[in-house]
Amino acid sequence: MLASDVARHIVAHYGDAWFLTNLKLNLLVYWCQVGALRDAGAPLFADEIAVGECGPVIPAIWAEYEAFGSRMIRLRDEWQVKALGENTESLVASVMREFGWLTAADLLNLSNHPDGAWNAAREQGYESISVSHIAGSADMRREVSERTLAACVDGVERKYPNALRLLEHS
Repeated sequence: MLASDVARHIVAHYGDAWFLTNLKLNLLVYWCQVGALRDAGAPLFADEIAVGECGPVIPAIWAEYEAFGSRMIRLRDEWQVKALGENTESLVASVMREFGWLTAADLLNLSNHPDGAWNAAREQGYESISVSHIAGSADMRREVSERTLAACVDGVERKYPNALRLLEHS
């Protein structure tokens, strides 16, 4: 399977529900790879995961969605979305439930822990993150903190329902 197949599936099935940028999409696909290694003991895709400037990046996905920049990715009619198979679609759904609601900044914080695969590969001078980097890292058991930007925004929105709306129009 190609990482771009996973990315297209995420855009097609979750793009309307979550604000997906190129960076966020790359990070979500990275966490799908982590999930596959954790759950099945085998990688989901063989594509390279590069040690990006800020975190893990899949070069093939980055190039495919580069035109969107930091804007929201919109599904295009010409993109062919392949069925991934029941197990893979279930894995992606699980990752999206756990991580999809987070902001790109939250996902970067999650991916950049000192005991994570990205940091280990970067410190060792590698240009890519190997399956063994991921398997030997704390990313395999990483949990989402209760203190995230997304959780804080959600809390403000619940406590002060009009506050963000006022900021939108200011």
